[in-house]
Amino acid sequence: MNHHCHNASVPQHLYGYVDRSILRTLNPSEAGTFEKAVIFGVTSIPSRALHFSILCESGAQWARIPLHMLRHELPEVGAPCHALNELQMWDCHGWDFSVTRYEYLRDMSCQYRQRDGLLVSGTYWFTLDHTDNGYSNFPSEHKCYHVLTLNDGSGQIAAQPNNRILWQDDSWVKPNVPLDYTVMGPETWHAETSRVNAQDTAMTPDC
Repeated sequence: MNHHCHNASVPQHLYGYVDRSILRTLNPSEAGTFEKAVIFGVTSIPSRALHFSILCESGAQWARIPLHMLRHELPEVGAPCHALNELQMWDCHGWDFSVTRYEYLRDMSCQYRQRDGLLVSGTYWFTLDHTDNGYSNFPSEHKCYHVLTLNDGSGQIAAQPNNRILWQDDSWVKPNVPLDYTVMGPETWHAETSRVNAQDTAMTPDC
């Protein structure tokens, strides 16, 4: 895991597609048509959705392509097309963030819940977590973004927080276990709360 400001490499680049309209000043005649692109970077701008950096087959490199303009595979005929505010529920919290790909979640299947309650299936790609801002540092407001490639034929990519995802690990997750959790409280936890200096009770002096 590395700390970044504004831009970062994704943990593993993705061969996908970009909607041609975003490359041509949102020309409506190009909407819904795609060209191949390698997705290799991610950008965080406060109060905006996630954006990505891509390289087209022409050799042109584009920055700040919004999440909903990308596909990890071409959409199937008749497949849904999810709006940006369903692919990502919350805007970015700040400029500073970390990017990691959790080995335990690597390529794991999951479902996330949209605002209307619809469950959408996906596969884990990587995680982006904001740092050094008031929202992320306050436990009840913290949101990380698990970036998922969707498996519903749309070919789209989503960025969802923990509390909207159910993971599908057949060796661990049990069916019908109640989801009776509540939001994280405002408390923060600290080791240095005793009046006794830990060094005073150590086996050896600090060298």
